[in-house]
Amino acid sequence: MNKGIIVGIDIGSTKICAVAGIANDNGEVTILAMVEEPTKNGRVTKGSVVNLDLTANDIDNILNRLSDSANINIENVIVNISGENVEGKSHQNFLTRNDSRTTITEVEIIQLAIDIRKSYSPTVGNIIIHTFPQEFVVDRDAVPENPIGRFGIKLGGNFFLISTPSEPYTALQSTITRVGAKVQDNRKKTPLKVVKTLFSPIADSLAVLSENDKKTGVAVVNIGGETTEVAIFHEYGLRHISVIPFAGKSITNDLVKAFQILPTDAENLKIIIGAVPTHELSDFDIIKINGVDGLPDKDVVAKDVSIIIEERLKEIAAMVMAEIIHSGYEGQLISGIILTGGTANIQMIQEVFYHVSNKMNIRVGRTLRNIKNTEIANIKNPKYSTVVGLLLSGFVKLDERVSDDVIFGDTYKSDPIPPIPTDPGSGPVGGIGLWGWLKQQMNSGKDLGDEWGLER
Repeated sequence: MNKGIIVGIDIGSTKICAVAGIANDNGEVTILAMVEEPTKNGRVTKGSVVNLDLTANDIDNILNRLSDSANINIENVIVNISGENVEGKSHQNFLTRNDSRTTITEVEIIQLAIDIRKSYSPTVGNIIIHTFPQEFVVDRDAVPENPIGRFGIKLGGNFFLISTPSEPYTALQSTITRVGAKVQDNRKKTPLKVVKTLFSPIADSLAVLSENDKKTGVAVVNIGGETTEVAIFHEYGLRHISVIPFAGKSITNDLVKAFQILPTDAENLKIIIGAVPTHELSDFDIIKINGVDGLPDKDVVAKDVSIIIEERLKEIAAMVMAEIIHSGYEGQLISGIILTGGTANIQMIQEVFYHVSNKMNIRVGRTLRNIKNTEIANIKNPKYSTVVGLLLSGFVKLDERVSDDVIFGDTYKSDPIPPIPTDPGSGPVGGIGLWGWLKQQMNSGKDLGDEWGLER
């Protein structure tokens, strides 16, 4: 990128945020500037861009401000992709080497990844965006580390492939290319270019995880505005992803309906009351909500607010635990759960997840783990984990064992052959997540009672 400067853009349903940074010769990253704006209505829904022109205009304004603030040109960006239809699944393949007397090379690893993508059939209409290695096999030996330099005749690997519907992916790319590059004194000379598109919780993992977390087992849980995204790592490899269609706005909407207040007041209540455990509030703690536009003031019982927040957080935590159970990694995540996203700022969330998860290790992700210098005091806020991770992806490898060429590679269109159903007894999610599996069943028109052998 331009003079070593990287720009990441997090396009979410609650905010659009851009950050610029640079690394020194030792790989230490310094954040130069950050600009953030709330996402306006009608731009982004559940992580997907729904109005290209309006969203492009907003991004254009944000990048103009970022360019001026950091005094930099912006010609390329790294952007996140999200959405409840993003899927992931493990897939295996092998290749036979020409000469077992020579050692395995990076070219062969890249060829293996290409063969993996070509032999994999995602959901019809999906395109593959990431190919993550889980473990390699040389002849009959499992190799969790990089196999380059080993001898062997047969090279294989288990990979985790992430795919997304082509329409929102294309919409995201088109939105960015509608924005002009920020070249000083000539701001509309060329379109902005996307050099990487990264699934949001993978970006989060760069910002908040250590290599030890990935080895011992961890779940990164980004609780954003409209979706909760889960990514599970174990023995260095990505093992499971899921997008749950419930998040911070669900809590806000509950408060709006329960107390008949404005969303802005509900958001304030969520943060203020969410900082206090329910058992510490009494029935006599009252919060006054000022009326606007002729509406009367309202007195709200703080404990009632706390109960609503706590119960919704319990539901979200239970859904996350369902994903961990269905992934097959329950009891194996020594590093526990790391919470990111704006909703992770609710103080009671750690305690709620701790109890719902049967006392797993619970942490709130702080994004300064891999950042050396910054004058932006609030950058450690977990709501910035995605944008910081996008920035870091321009400086560090997504997986230390392979080059990014393996992970990103080419984008392949789905095979027209529909995916083979998975036996419920072996885990119905098949890597796409519990919610994704349920959605597939409902869209297919199947009777779940028949498939699961349930009595009517």
